[in-house]
Amino acid sequence: MTFQRMSHEWRGYRLSWWEAGSGSRRIVLLHGGGGTGKAWAHQLTYLSQLGYHVIAPDMPGFGQSDWLEGVTRVDQLGPALADWFFDQGWTSFVLGGNSMGGRVALSLASHHPEPVEGLIILDSVGVRLPDVPILNPLSLPPQQFMSGLVHDPSRYKTATPYRTLEDAQELNRGRQSFARYLGEEGITADPTLDLSRLTMPSLLIWGRHDRIVPLAYGQALRQALPDAELLVIEDCGHLPHIETPELTNQAIHDFLTRRIWPH
Repeated sequence: MTFQRMSHEWRGYRLSWWEAGSGSRRIVLLHGGGGTGKAWAHQLTYLSQLGYHVIAPDMPGFGQSDWLEGVTRVDQLGPALADWFFDQGWTSFVLGGNSMGGRVALSLASHHPEPVEGLIILDSVGVRLPDVPILNPLSLPPQQFMSGLVHDPSRYKTATPYRTLEDAQELNRGRQSFARYLGEEGITADPTLDLSRLTMPSLLIWGRHDRIVPLAYGQALRQALPDAELLVIEDCGHLPHIETPELTNQAIHDFLTRRIWPH
C-alpha cells in the first residue's frame, strides 16, 4: 500500500484522512454513506503513482473522525469540510465524491466554487427526478445489501479495500452515522444546490446497473451542469471506484490530463 492514514486535532475534534503523494495537483475524494476514506484505496494508489496528491477524508462521524457539534444533516457536511479544507491552506483542488460524498462535493463546490478546479462525481444525487425512485441501501435486508449496492458481489469481494476487523467495525459505525445524517429526508438532492454555479469541468461516472441512484440521475445531472461529461460503466453498480477500479482510474486520469492539468 502506498497510502497512509493520518489524523490531527482540528477545533477540538479529531479528524482522520487517507493520503498518498504530494505536490500541487491535489485531489480530494469523499466517500459514500457508511464508508470511510479507505473506499478510495485503488485511486489513492494509482493516482499518486502518476504524480497526483490524493486525500480521502473520513467524513465527520465516519471512520476515525469525530462527530462535529451542530453537524447532523448531510447538507451541513459541505460547509464543515470547506472550513477544514481552507484551514489546511488548500486554495485549489479537484473535488470528487461517490454517493453521499458526491452530494456533499456538489454542495461544497456550489457554495465555494473558487478553489474547486474540477469535479468528479460517481453515482450521486444532484437533481430531483420524482418519477425515478432512489433506493436507500439501509432499507435492504442484510442478505440483499451487497446485491443492491453492487452489480457483482463476488467481484466486489475481490476488489474491496475493506478487509480487516477494524474496517468492519468502522463500516458498522458508518451505517449508523449514515442513517443519522439522512434522518427522515432520506436520499435527496441538496435543495440549496445551484448547479449553474458549477462552471468548472465535471466528470460524471455511473454504473449502468446502479440500483441505488439510477443512471437517469447521471444523465439529468450531465444536462444540468454547464460543463459535464458522463462515462457509463457497463456491468457496474453503485460503487465504480471499487467494482471497476481500472476503468474508473483511467477515466479520472484521462479527464485530469485533458481538462484540468494538461501536460
